[in-house]
Amino acid sequence: MAVETATSACTELLAGASIEVTPREPGVAETLREHFDSGTDVHVTFLPDDSPHKAAETCARLRQAGFNPIPHLTARNFTDRDFLERHLVRLRDGAQVTRALVIAGDVDRARGAFSASAEVIETGLLESHGLRTVLLAGHPEGHPAVAGPALDAALVEKVAAARRHGLEPEIVTQFCFEAEPIVRWLAHLRSLGIDAPVRIGVAGPAGTASLLKFAMRCGVGNSLRALRTRGGAIGKLMGDTTPDVLLGDLGRALRGGDFGAIAGIHLYMFGGVRKTADWLKGARARTDNAPRRIAGQ
Repeated sequence: MAVETATSACTELLAGASIEVTPREPGVAETLREHFDSGTDVHVTFLPDDSPHKAAETCARLRQAGFNPIPHLTARNFTDRDFLERHLVRLRDGAQVTRALVIAGDVDRARGAFSASAEVIETGLLESHGLRTVLLAGHPEGHPAVAGPALDAALVEKVAAARRHGLEPEIVTQFCFEAEPIVRWLAHLRSLGIDAPVRIGVAGPAGTASLLKFAMRCGVGNSLRALRTRGGAIGKLMGDTTPDVLLGDLGRALRGGDFGAIAGIHLYMFGGVRKTADWLKGARARTDNAPRRIAGQ
């Protein structure tokens, strides 16, 4: 018997939620171990002024703490092929990394040989140093610096490049505050022939002002009205905005739809580790305890 409720869809979205940290956070592996389950996928960002040694060290500590580190490989931060390879060797030997997110990076000018993520994939270095899955960025509300058709063409090419190199592609989206642009983008993605699994980016619980700041910085535009018009009505946790309404809307929209493989959600922890972990545990408990409707009843 099939369970076909929005609640069951939410349960699946929450089950394998991934999270994101920066290598600048001291003792982050130990902090996560207090709040998140072993085996959780943890992204490690790599910003323009971050240290690659620190990023690799953070990945190693996360692996030792029982997590699955997913480093961000920012193409425009690598000065040359040798620099990239040395970093991949550290990630392989120190953290047994098999999955990585490859992005171009939000800097105007590349520091060296790579200006686009496809160029990193095409080096052949990823698979030769143990990577099996390459994660790619998705933008349901577009990108502030790249036109829609160019964004689509780049994603098609990156998925194809990954497969040419024996890598499994997966897409992780920028966060949105409404379900409608996500669902519309998923349908558009599949119409382009992109069948890679998608992990939907979600902003974890945080103050509305903080979310507005990050949204403006990240180029999240249209769904900002969800914060501006509904503000405190979008689910409250200790005075913070939470993604409960978004997930409920997504569950209803995805139920029975042909949107291809949805890998789950990716949580941007703008409100901090503890707040995000508490919300996630509560959300899972609520969906686990909710009544189900069996198809046909």
